[in-house]
Amino acid sequence: MKSNHNTIRKVLIEHPDGLTSRQISEMTGISYRSVRKSLESVFGVYIDRYITARYRNNLTAVWVVVDVPDNCPKPDHIRNKK
Repeated sequence: MKSNHNTIRKVLIEHPDGLTSRQISEMTGISYRSVRKSLESVFGVYIDRYITARYRNNLTAVWVVVDVPDNCPKPDHIRNKK
């Protein structure tokens, strides 16, 4: 199964104010269910806030990507692995 993680991260980087899972699905062509499942394990994304959804007056998450600096130090146990 092909991972959608890079595609999802890329679209979120292009939209720094964040996107809902439905918006990510519409922009990437990835099924809504796959986006929802992938967001659980994509590195560096988190829920920034909740907004009122279009349907049923429920809340929906707005996802953003973490801005990790290039020179961010890694913990010793990761840095020393070879």
